[in-house]
Amino acid sequence: PETTPEASQRVRRARTPGPRFSEIFSFCFLLSASNRKYRPEKYGGESMDEKASAVNMAGDDVLKAPPPDGVDYANYFCAYAELYHQKQMLVDTIRMEQYMKSMMENKSCFRGKTVLDVGAGTGILSIWAAKAGAARVYAIEATEMAKYARRLIRANGLADTITVIQGKAEEVTLDEKADIIISEWMGCFLLRESMLDTVIWARDNLMKPGGALYPSHARICIGAIQDNEKRMTSKREMSMQDRVEWSNFVQLSRNKYMVDMDILTSSYHRELDDFYFHTAMCVNIYPEQLLAENQNVVEWDLHTVTIDQLKKDKTAMFELKFSKSGVIGALCGWFDVDFKGSKENPAEKAVILSTSPRVGITHWGQQAFFLERPTNVIAGDVAAVRMKITRQKKNDRMIDVSLAMEGKLAMAPYKMPDTLYHVE
Repeated sequence: PETTPEASQRVRRARTPGPRFSEIFSFCFLLSASNRKYRPEKYGGESMDEKASAVNMAGDDVLKAPPPDGVDYANYFCAYAELYHQKQMLVDTIRMEQYMKSMMENKSCFRGKTVLDVGAGTGILSIWAAKAGAARVYAIEATEMAKYARRLIRANGLADTITVIQGKAEEVTLDEKADIIISEWMGCFLLRESMLDTVIWARDNLMKPGGALYPSHARICIGAIQDNEKRMTSKREMSMQDRVEWSNFVQLSRNKYMVDMDILTSSYHRELDDFYFHTAMCVNIYPEQLLAENQNVVEWDLHTVTIDQLKKDKTAMFELKFSKSGVIGALCGWFDVDFKGSKENPAEKAVILSTSPRVGITHWGQQAFFLERPTNVIAGDVAAVRMKITRQKKNDRMIDVSLAMEGKLAMAPYKMPDTLYHVE
C-alpha cells in the first residue's frame, strides 16, 4: 500500500468512526452463513513426487492431513481460504519486506537446511526460504489455500524443493525434522487467534533440537494516545442512535404486533455497551497522537515458551511516562517480533518487524482501548498501568484485555478502575 502521509490520512479517515453495532451483527451473520459451504475434499491433478511420501496422508496433488474440525474452521480458518483475505497480508509492504529480509539477509542460516512453514497461506514464505538456499521446505496450510500455494510454487519453478501439505500442523508427521520453522502467526495485539500454540507444538514435535524459529522473539508494547478523531464521542452517538432505534421498535411491536418486547431492553443495552465501550478498536494511529509509550510490556522467547504458559493469564505492571502534554483518549497496543535465530543457530543479521505507529501502516494496525473518562496530562507525568490478558471462554482464539491506570496527572489524582476490553 502507499505509505505517503496523504495515503495514510486516506486510510485512517476510512476507518473513522467505525461500524455500528447493527452493521457488525449483519456482517457476522453473513460470514457465518458463508462458512457452511466448507466441505473437506481431495484435489485432482498431477501425481505426487517421491519426496511427498514424507507425510502420513497423501492426496493426488496437494498432500492431505486431517482438516480442522468444523467449528474451528468456521471460527478461524475459513477466512484464510480466500485470496481476498490473503491479499490484505500480501500487500502489507512492511510485513513482506521484513520477512523477506529475515531470510535473504541470512542465507548462510538457510543454505542446505530443512525448513517448515507453519500456516503457509499462499506459500510466499516457503518460496523465500527456498530462494535463500533451503534444501527442502514443507509448507503446511490448513485451508484450501494450499492448492493456490502449490500452483504458485510450481509457477516459480520450486516444486522440487517445496512440498505443500494441506491439513493442521498437529496432524502432520514428517520423516525428517526441520532445522528452521518459519511462520507468520501474529494476530492483532500479537495474541489474537492463538496461532502461536500451533507454532510451539511444531517446535516441540517437528523441529530438531537447537533449531531456529523465524521470528524468534515477540513482545507487546503499550502507549497512550490523544483521541484526535473523537472516536469515543462517535461511539456514544452511535450507541444512542441504536438505543433510540430499539425504543422505536419496542413501541412498534407493542402497537402493531401485540407483543411487549420491553423485557429485553436492559439486555440489549448491555450488548450495546459491551460492543461500543468494551471492545477494542483496530486503528492506524498517527505518531503525533502518541503521548507516552512503553516498548516492552510482555516478551516471549519462542524457543523456550510453552503452550501451557501461553494459555495462562498474562499480567504485567508497568509505567507510562508522558513525553508531551495533551488529553488521553485511549491506551493502545501493538507488537514487535525479532528474527534473531536461536542460541545454537543465531541469525547472521537480526531483523525486526514492528507494528509501531512510528514505523508505518500495517494490516495489523494497532488496538485502541478507549477511556470512558479522558483526562489531561502534562509532559513528565507518570501513570502506573496494570494489564491482564485472558483467553475468552466462548472462543479461546480470541482474547480479553483488562486495563487499570492511576497516577497524578495534570496535578490531580486520576484512577481508571479495571476495565475489560474484547479483542475480536
